[in-house]
Amino acid sequence: MRRVCRCCLLLAVALTAILARPLHAQDAPVLRVTASAPAEGQTGATIKLQLEVMTSTWFTQPPQLPKLDLPGVTVTPPSGHGELVRDEQNGQSLNGLRYTYLLSVESAGALHIPALSVTAQLGPAGAPVTAESAPLTLQIKGAARLGNVVGDLSVTQSFTLTPDPLVQGGRITRSVTQRADGVQPMLLPPAPLGDVPHFKRYPREPEVVTLTDGRGGFVGAQRIDQADYVAQESGSFALPPLTLHWTDARSGSPKNQTLPGRQVDVAAAQTAPPPFSLQADLAALRHGLRWAIPGWAMPAVIGLAAAGLALWLGRAYWQRLARALGAVARRARTRWLVSEPRYWRAWQREAHAAPAVLSDCYRWIRRSSGAAALRDAVAPLAQDERQFVESTLRHAYGMNAAKTAWRAPLASRSRVWRRAWRKRPAAVHALPKSLNPLHHEAPPRTGDADAPHR
Repeated sequence: MRRVCRCCLLLAVALTAILARPLHAQDAPVLRVTASAPAEGQTGATIKLQLEVMTSTWFTQPPQLPKLDLPGVTVTPPSGHGELVRDEQNGQSLNGLRYTYLLSVESAGALHIPALSVTAQLGPAGAPVTAESAPLTLQIKGAARLGNVVGDLSVTQSFTLTPDPLVQGGRITRSVTQRADGVQPMLLPPAPLGDVPHFKRYPREPEVVTLTDGRGGFVGAQRIDQADYVAQESGSFALPPLTLHWTDARSGSPKNQTLPGRQVDVAAAQTAPPPFSLQADLAALRHGLRWAIPGWAMPAVIGLAAAGLALWLGRAYWQRLARALGAVARRARTRWLVSEPRYWRAWQREAHAAPAVLSDCYRWIRRSSGAAALRDAVAPLAQDERQFVESTLRHAYGMNAAKTAWRAPLASRSRVWRRAWRKRPAAVHALPKSLNPLHHEAPPRTGDADAPHR
């Protein structure tokens, strides 16, 4: 009985240990990140860097892949689609995804790839777990060859004539297709479709696509270059052959392939007769009775309509502008009416007109000198000027006032006075002396300021 109990106890302990192992493994899910790439590569070739992200449970969200930046290397990140992989580690089943980075190295030497850190959310808890791969070192060999593809390249071409046979003005389309396995699309150079004598070249946009295996896996690239050659003249002409160069990815030796040209015969273009008579149609439509509108009529009508629309839309502005211009004109006229040149012209006309009066002369004197009387105006001038004024006043208001010989000398002498008065500084105020309260002299009596003393 004791032996049976002892055996049952040992069996229970063994079952507990066996059941505890998967429970412990389930509590701590495993995340493994592994990076792998060829140990050696060729400059200009495309190297596949595969990153495997595996777990013992499952992913609740897609893994967060790192961004890879390497100096002197063109890196194409994964497209987002991973390849399903399975493995076993220490008796534990792992499953996950394999992602591919595409590397194009430009120079030879050692290429160091750092550790790549990946974060993933694992079930059943969905807690984020981070793991990283081991760093890698690749050896890149060979010298860089600009414009050359490194890989397995296949080249084909085709010709299409429109029309066939070709005539002057028709076109021949030359298409060159490059297909390379393990090469990124950006590394395929354009085909040398250059100009050809007797043809006008019209290049088309290249068609560049990435070749996949149907499941998101990278296979290679394909590039199609096309150009239309339009025949400019008739005759027999040849399109030259084309040579494309690349480098073998395995041996590193240069290779090339020459595409043959083509001899084409271009016939002269025939002038096709019109399908109908234009003159007959115009005659049937009574074109001769129609009015011919000159070419300038339509632009003129459009211009007038636009100007009328602008005037109508801006009528408020134009009205304000007209009022402002009218106010400016009125102010200018007012300034002219009270200006010295205007009084001067009036006095000059009066000096040669009948009757012999001094009305405009006194107005001009008042405006130019500020004095109301002729004697006061010439008082600051020289003695001979004052004597001339006395003599003129005696002739104008004396016994022989009917004579007008004194007007011409007065008009001539007033020019001298005008120059003298213009040189005087302007008064600090606009009031004449007769109205200035600060002036202590008695104002002269009106009407006898220039009368001769009797």
